[in-house]
Amino acid sequence: MRALEETDLDTLLQGAQTIEADGHGLKVARLADGSFLKLFRRKRLISSSIWSPPAQRFAENARRLQELGIAAPDIIETFQVPQRRANGVRYQPLPGETLRSHWRDLDAASRDAQVRQFGRFLARLHQLGVYFRSLHLGNVLLLPDGQLGLIDLSDMRISGHPLTSWKRRRNLQHMLRYEEDIRLLVGEHRAALLDGYAAGCGAQVARRLASAIQRLHPQ
Repeated sequence: MRALEETDLDTLLQGAQTIEADGHGLKVARLADGSFLKLFRRKRLISSSIWSPPAQRFAENARRLQELGIAAPDIIETFQVPQRRANGVRYQPLPGETLRSHWRDLDAASRDAQVRQFGRFLARLHQLGVYFRSLHLGNVLLLPDGQLGLIDLSDMRISGHPLTSWKRRRNLQHMLRYEEDIRLLVGEHRAALLDGYAAGCGAQVARRLASAIQRLHPQ
């Protein structure tokens, strides 16, 4: 992780397009060369991000996912900007469209098939030990080849062994935080989600997930 002066960061951002920002400033930008830059600011003087920079976690998680055969951004570099108490990662973005956006344009039958695909993908993540706390339909991309990939990777742990039932339930709670995602995944297409999940990790595990969904969102 290299150190950047503020002027170096400003140079990188010349001609950039802001993709995401908040009250503290820029969060994600598309740079002039087509790569993306994601910036993480340390909001407290003492923070775990000092010894575990989120940009470094993002890069490491991208590498681990690719090793597991899951599409993730290609990392160009990670860096620190000490004067701004910030660290960042520059990467080549995955091509594609978020599931949340893509599904809005589908008819019910087509969306049902894709929810089933997402269920299999979710099962695969859980079987591989991927615990992605920021998992939602805005962080899963449908790629041009029809496969699924992940973005926004800093809030993730990869254990290397299947997730426990407790972690699967917790991941479900993280996933079902958005009204649109709830409506699609457990309102209109619950059976497809669970069919896909069962295909990926077995009927017994899927039944436990179904029970967790029922407790959270009774039909």
